[in-house]
Amino acid sequence: MDESEYQLEIKKLNRELRRVKKDNELLRIANDQVSRTQAYIQKDITQQIFYINQLLKSSPYLLILTNHQLQTVMTSDMFFRYETRYDEDEIKRGIPLSLALANILPGDLMHDLLSNCYQVLKGESIEPYLVRTYIAGQKYDIQISIMLMKQKNEVFGLNILFVNMTRMVEAIEQSQHADRAKSNFLANMSHEIRTPMNAIVGMSEFILRDSDDPKAKTHASMIRSSAKTLLSIINDILDFSKIESGKMEIRKSHFKLSNVIIDVGTLMKIKVLEKPIQLILDLDSTIPEDQYGDEVRIKQILINLISNAIKFTNNGSITVKIWKDSIAGDDYNYILGCSITDTGIGIKKEEQSKIFENFIQVDTKRNRKVQGTGLGLAISKHLANMMGGDVTVESEYGKGSTFTVYVTTHSDNKTPVGVITTIPTSNLNLEIFKATFTARKAKILVVDDSEINLKVSCGVLAPYKAQIECATCGAEALLKFAKTRYDLIFMDHMMPVMDGVEAANMIRKMPFGDVTPIVALTANALSGADSEYKRLGFQDFLSKPIELYDLEQVLRRNLNPSLIDAPDPEEHDEMLKVNETGSDAAPQESPAAVLTSRLIDINVGLRYCMGNTDFYKKMLDIFASSSHMKEINELFSSGDWKNYQIKVHALKGVALTVGAKALSDIAKEIEQAVKVGNVEVAISHNSELNDVYEDTIALINSGDLAISSE
Repeated sequence: MDESEYQLEIKKLNRELRRVKKDNELLRIANDQVSRTQAYIQKDITQQIFYINQLLKSSPYLLILTNHQLQTVMTSDMFFRYETRYDEDEIKRGIPLSLALANILPGDLMHDLLSNCYQVLKGESIEPYLVRTYIAGQKYDIQISIMLMKQKNEVFGLNILFVNMTRMVEAIEQSQHADRAKSNFLANMSHEIRTPMNAIVGMSEFILRDSDDPKAKTHASMIRSSAKTLLSIINDILDFSKIESGKMEIRKSHFKLSNVIIDVGTLMKIKVLEKPIQLILDLDSTIPEDQYGDEVRIKQILINLISNAIKFTNNGSITVKIWKDSIAGDDYNYILGCSITDTGIGIKKEEQSKIFENFIQVDTKRNRKVQGTGLGLAISKHLANMMGGDVTVESEYGKGSTFTVYVTTHSDNKTPVGVITTIPTSNLNLEIFKATFTARKAKILVVDDSEINLKVSCGVLAPYKAQIECATCGAEALLKFAKTRYDLIFMDHMMPVMDGVEAANMIRKMPFGDVTPIVALTANALSGADSEYKRLGFQDFLSKPIELYDLEQVLRRNLNPSLIDAPDPEEHDEMLKVNETGSDAAPQESPAAVLTSRLIDINVGLRYCMGNTDFYKKMLDIFASSSHMKEINELFSSGDWKNYQIKVHALKGVALTVGAKALSDIAKEIEQAVKVGNVEVAISHNSELNDVYEDTIALINSGDLAISSE
């Protein structure tokens, strides 16, 4: 090889060496990059493992990861708070799910869990579900969620999440308990208030029907009107609860617009006369007289708005303007509107948005003498909304306000209401309900543990000339039913020992009991009470105080048509007389000056007896001859607190009816305590109840009560 060839070969080798060095450098760089990537990946994996471990350690939930065979792969640390038999390594090596959760879920719950897990592994979806279990004797409500662990289409196992819902469930249960307690309270309150109201309304009806004294009839009419106003206030309180619970209902029926105006005017007359203000009516005479809507709720809104205007107007006028607006393309439905404009104190602009809120009264410093709950406007707005309308306000502070309400109504009859220039108050003021039929052959049983309620019930049934019998308890009703086949039974609900529902169920099992109509007669007037009593087996429902029109409709619906006769126009109703059926005479006598003692407030007793001294004396005699405390003491001795509370409740009401306020007050205290389970109050106060009762009876029997006529 010559030198030139040698040099050429060296050059080739040098080029190859440089290429190898370059490749080596590239390999080194690539190797470094791989090392850095591996380090990054390792660091990321380490971080992910750290994060997962931290998540599992800090998670407040119990989480279990399993493989296809439902063996554990990993758990959150919360698992080890409930299960101490296994450690983390054992869990990672794999423990059957049924063993891992043996101390957490009992047999039935475990069976359901495994079944759900297999369904999820098959591709089915299982919604999270709630179970109640006991761990170490402590109750737990746990929500279980089961999900697949998969990447792309490959399934690795299950992710099972246990969430402790105990506090939330307890909160819900407490809320439900509070709601039930409130409903029970409202039912009891309704019963407590409506029971004496039944007597007031019923006795005023008797005076209107039986008296020939125009002055007495006028006073009785005002009593009836005021009693109905009080009932509307009671209804406001009940309505607020219904609104809160979502149970408020709109009940539509046919009514006459003129009757609404007259009824509202009658109720407002008393309030208007208390101030130097004028009530003006501006009525669109073309509005149809016949309407279809919720008459009661429409009147309630108008009464609330007009009462509100009277409350904040010291002089001047209140103008009630009523109009209608057509709905495009609709010949039967339209907007019925009403504005109430007053010359009162007005409302500040910044406070106008607050007045429809619950329990809100604005400008309280200026209006500190004005009483109210702040519910009327809120309820009115809600009712209007439910009837497809609204309530709005425009006001200028110091000059007056205008409240505008509109609702959607319906009318098939276009006959106009006609011209009414003033709000009438007298057309119906002395209206006396006339029975449209008699039922002389009908045998009716009235069951009620209240002597006064029996008298009222028998009194309002008197015009129908039916054969009426009374029973003071469920057991007596059963005995009477065993001897007599009645055509209709009115059954009170709240009675001691055997309540109305139990008595009705027992009657159903007796001969002819399954074909005898039984009507629930109760002071429970909460929304839905009628459907609830029908669900309990009653054919119909009649609330106290008894509305005479409603009573007649109940009789028509439930009496066999063959028992209904046309009334004899020549026959006049007889005065009520005390007899074995429980009806009572009511001579028209006025009370004289009354004596109020520590034990008996005669004024209260006379008020409940419509100022009739003979009737009051009869009630005192009935009360003094009763055996209230004997029954109460027997229940007290046996520890039968349920019936003890019912009997004390009855004593409380009856005592107040005859004016025995001291006795009524202590009975009320004991009843309320026992109702919430505090029987210690009864144990410590029952002897005092006996002493006050005996002193009261002794005072009645002594003849020292100064009850006399003018």
